[in-house]
Amino acid sequence: MKLNVPASGRDSATTMRALRTLALSVLLAGPAAIAGTGTAKASAHATIVGHTATPAVTWTACPGHKSFRCARIAVPIEYAHPSLGTIKLLVIMLPALAVHPLGDVFLNPGGPGGSGVQFLEEAASDFPSSLRANFNLVSWDPRGVGGSTPAVKCINAAETREFAQLPPNPVTSAQLKLVVSGTKRFVAECKKNTPAVVLANVGTRTTVEDLDTIRADLGQPKLNYLGFSYGTYLGELYAQRYPTHIRAMVLDGVVNPALGLAAYDESQALGFEGNLKAFFIWCNANSACHKALPSGAKAEYDELFAKFAAGVYETAHFKPKFGGVQKVDMGVAELGVIGALYTKDYWPTLGQAISNALQGNGLYLAFLAYFVYGEESETTGQFPNEQDAEVAIDCLDSPTPHNFPFYEQLAQRLSRVAPDFGGSEAWSSLICAYWPYRAQGKPAPIHAPGTPKILVVGSTNDPATPYAWAKAVARQLDNAELLTRSGSGHTGYLFSSCVRSFVDQYLISLRLPPEGKICPSD
Repeated sequence: MKLNVPASGRDSATTMRALRTLALSVLLAGPAAIAGTGTAKASAHATIVGHTATPAVTWTACPGHKSFRCARIAVPIEYAHPSLGTIKLLVIMLPALAVHPLGDVFLNPGGPGGSGVQFLEEAASDFPSSLRANFNLVSWDPRGVGGSTPAVKCINAAETREFAQLPPNPVTSAQLKLVVSGTKRFVAECKKNTPAVVLANVGTRTTVEDLDTIRADLGQPKLNYLGFSYGTYLGELYAQRYPTHIRAMVLDGVVNPALGLAAYDESQALGFEGNLKAFFIWCNANSACHKALPSGAKAEYDELFAKFAAGVYETAHFKPKFGGVQKVDMGVAELGVIGALYTKDYWPTLGQAISNALQGNGLYLAFLAYFVYGEESETTGQFPNEQDAEVAIDCLDSPTPHNFPFYEQLAQRLSRVAPDFGGSEAWSSLICAYWPYRAQGKPAPIHAPGTPKILVVGSTNDPATPYAWAKAVARQLDNAELLTRSGSGHTGYLFSSCVRSFVDQYLISLRLPPEGKICPSD
């Protein structure tokens, strides 16, 4: 379920305001600061109380995060053939503030490829005390991701930067050659650096089995689940597979699994196009942003990207550990814009990034671009494996055409309806055409008879998971209700106190919001 434009960028709650803590001074060569990148750190000091985990799960303090507890749970690499061995999933828990919690709420931040462990460590304080008082918060690194072992590994940091520089919408024969060779090289490195049995078994359908295993191992008779973005697809498949194992389920930023590749790409491209237009309107009305782009946000954006289209590139000066002086071309710049459109918190940064790039400094655009791939380690200078795992999971989840003309024709068509992002959206799926393992699923509406009422949350101008998808899934599911957030940005829970209030009320008491409720953004 590809949720990214372009070329395997990342989508998930992990691109939102609360989820990154690495200081810019670590990454940047100069003292520049980027606005709008506020973070939140965990502050709970509870001890483990009232938890019903089985003795098979051994909790220890998480390294560097003493308020959290970590464990490793072994699951079969392939459930149908347990003799193939196990994968060890890294699981994290933030204990409830109350002595006798109602149980656990399982969280998935999206991606695919997003680390649930990092998500919970960094976003814990965004969850209201009313929820924290009633539940232990639990998340995990899905198979192939982050601290779960063995993980998917494809390319290193330098190769990741080179991959970002590939033309997102190739139109010349030379550009097409670059994209094809770079894509094939990425796949070859995945095969070289990751055990075949892992690459063949990281699909979401297998992660559904992992989630149910973790639920049972933690002694939870029913699942309480809050999934963001791609995490909604995981939740949908879980509801279909284990409808009677659910107590409460919230799907926020909803994936529509009924869409084929072309319809999916077109819908998402139009979603980002709509958010870019919303950014232009906001920037022209915001004094600081208008000062940075005095000729008008759209005019200056178009001027910059016309230069990139003509082959002009800018430079970005990072510290040597993080790549040193780097090229900022169309690929990096477009990826940076995509990263900023996930949340309005980064719109001030985007305005400044466009202004700086017009003056020859591509630093902010590069930062936003590499932020999409996950921040580089402060100690090693390496990216996490989010991009690698995302590709491996995406390619197993849904079939992709293998005929090259399909992508050329789709890119041409989508470029007409979504000129800024349509072409790159189409080409971003090409990598799965070279994937060595057959997809395990196919597009189909999601039906889950036998579930309790599922709460679906959609945002009216969500770029990555358009609002129409939430409405469609609320209709497809046999027992669901739609809660709407009005506004731009991806997902609703972390951007609306109204949404948080209704979601937490539902998780605690199973009481749903009034039918047809529309929440404002904060």
